[in-house]
Amino acid sequence: MDKLTPEQKRATNVEVDLKQRQVRIIWGDGFKSIYPLDMLRKNCPCAACNEQRKDDDPLRILKPDQAMASGDLTPGNPVELVGNYALQFNWIDGHRTGIYTFEFLRRLSPNKG
Repeated sequence: MDKLTPEQKRATNVEVDLKQRQVRIIWGDGFKSIYPLDMLRKNCPCAACNEQRKDDDPLRILKPDQAMASGDLTPGNPVELVGNYALQFNWIDGHRTGIYTFEFLRRLSPNKG
């Protein structure tokens, strides 16, 4: 998927299912994406998480406080709309600096199309 059309980058419906631990997005072109919360957390686009991923050495043993947090969201207000272009997730450990643009989410979609 090289260049996305405006419809492919426009979310028409976003549902957070805390019980199944996933986010479902229906896009402007009718395509449906389902994102496991752990996958979203692992791919957090914030500067701190990008630096951590860049510096990760697969052979280094992490201390418990250095491991990437799981993808559990805060109940009540798990996700916020940022303008009309992105989502911001409120992770249970207090992390909330990642701005997940709709283009980023569409490209990240585990369901390709």
